[in-house]
Amino acid sequence: MHEIRIPKLGMDTLECDVKAWLVKVGDRVSPGAPLLEVETEKADVVIEAEVAGVVVEIKVPAGQTTPVGSVVGLIDDAA
Repeated sequence: MHEIRIPKLGMDTLECDVKAWLVKVGDRVSPGAPLLEVETEKADVVIEAEVAGVVVEIKVPAGQTTPVGSVVGLIDDAA
């Protein structure tokens, strides 16, 4: 199981808003596929898949604020 994490987005950025999920549970993704859009005070960023697999869980829904480094979803990379 691969954790979808919010990467470090800048030296001063401690949290971001999940703006929109671009995938849903059950979707098959490949490396580089856009997963979600997040918004910081300075920029909007698209988080991409690091592995191939199936999205099995979305832990932080759109509209919520989450810390940098937090797990926002899961990809089953064995599927």
